[in-house]
Amino acid sequence: MTIYEQIQNAIEFIENNLSENIKCAETAWESNMSERSFINYFSCVTGFSFKQYLMKRRLSRSVELLCDEKLQVVDVALESGYETHESFTRAFRKEFGIAPIDIKNNPDKRKGLRITDKIQLIKEMYMGVIVKKLPQMKALAFCALAPQSEDKAIAAMNEWLNSKNLNDAPRRVFGHNIDRNGNVSNDPQNEGYKILLCLDNADDIDTDEAQVEIIEAGTFIATGIEGSFEEDPSCSWIISGWQRMNDMAKEKNYRIKQPARWFEEQLEASKPGNMRLDLYIEIE
Repeated sequence: MTIYEQIQNAIEFIENNLSENIKCAETAWESNMSERSFINYFSCVTGFSFKQYLMKRRLSRSVELLCDEKLQVVDVALESGYETHESFTRAFRKEFGIAPIDIKNNPDKRKGLRITDKIQLIKEMYMGVIVKKLPQMKALAFCALAPQSEDKAIAAMNEWLNSKNLNDAPRRVFGHNIDRNGNVSNDPQNEGYKILLCLDNADDIDTDEAQVEIIEAGTFIATGIEGSFEEDPSCSWIISGWQRMNDMAKEKNYRIKQPARWFEEQLEASKPGNMRLDLYIEIE
């Protein structure tokens, strides 16, 4: 299961419980993540904190409920997870700039309100492979050449994070093989590895002594893998992941964008000693 499937599970849980007093911890459990990982990934993937998204979806749904003649404003408040008419009205006015009673009295006023729709991360699924869009992201690049290029690049990233006291900062970590000139490489005998570190609020962080790159937005096929080099030195679990994506591309007639752009995203493994990755290949 990819990180996007896990976050989508959380979104579905939120959507089915907008009237309930749901907590971040139980939503994390529904997505099969620790609460800390869930808070990090939910924000990175959706652009909202859990609390922000829950509030915006409740208030956005309340706009439609207010147009129901059978419901009073206090009924909509309770249905939207608010304990009182007053707290609901304050939140509604802050979000939309008008009071709930204004919508109740004149439903046409809902036109033009900035509604937050349910997020749908996964566009299509095929044999554990999904199609999704990655947004443009600002990244810090850490490169290293062979031998042990990936280990050295990760060490350089961790050293920089430690120097900035950012070890616990929410992040996404991507990587790919590179040639000696730093370009993306598809050669198994690659000469190096590049780590791309994407931090929340990157524009507010002092990035001196780090190379800044922009990961351009794009549409990708992606799948999740997890395994252990110690238990499977042949890396069949990695090979099968790339093979699943190639199979989907052929079955669905997707064209791999050229020049090829691919990433590995590092995720929290389910047990010590394992490596967990989401794999991406850009398509046209």
